[in-house]
Amino acid sequence: MSDGAYQIRAADIDDLDRLTELLLALQDHVEAANPTLWQMTGKGRQNLKGQIRGRLTAQDARALVAEHPEQGVVGMIFGRVVVNNRYTPPQAGQIDQAFVHPNHRRRGVGALLAAGICRFFAEQGVEDLTLRYALGNDEAVAFWQALGFAPRIVVAGASRQEIEARLAQMQTRATAFITSV
Repeated sequence: MSDGAYQIRAADIDDLDRLTELLLALQDHVEAANPTLWQMTGKGRQNLKGQIRGRLTAQDARALVAEHPEQGVVGMIFGRVVVNNRYTPPQAGQIDQAFVHPNHRRRGVGALLAAGICRFFAEQGVEDLTLRYALGNDEAVAFWQALGFAPRIVVAGASRQEIEARLAQMQTRATAFITSV
């Protein structure tokens, strides 16, 4: 598939180095957008290429790249089918990561990648799609919401020390209230 300037195709092992670069750029972008998120360790960065290699060959998964004729691979999207027979629908399409190099944004590349992964999910009989994006990543929020994605479950986080300090304050207030009654 192509829009004249970009071709969307299945990623392969020859794309491994570029996929690693793009996923690290995505990680850096997300960490900068929301510094409260977990940060990828140096070891995690070193192991990323091996993880991508495994994802390229995983059953029920697809990785697509957006390729520019002169600049090569400038975007990617990873999706997989998740099966859980305890729920209806029993399978869902999970978009794991998507990223377009900043120089190629707002040119329809993300939409081409999303359309390609939707075709994969349709081939697998998947009707419902899910994804995660980081609060603070305003580009991702706007893009995915424009496509119709809306929050269903909120995942919240805090440090254990912060929780313990607030619990101690609550207990102090509760004790003060009980002794004043």
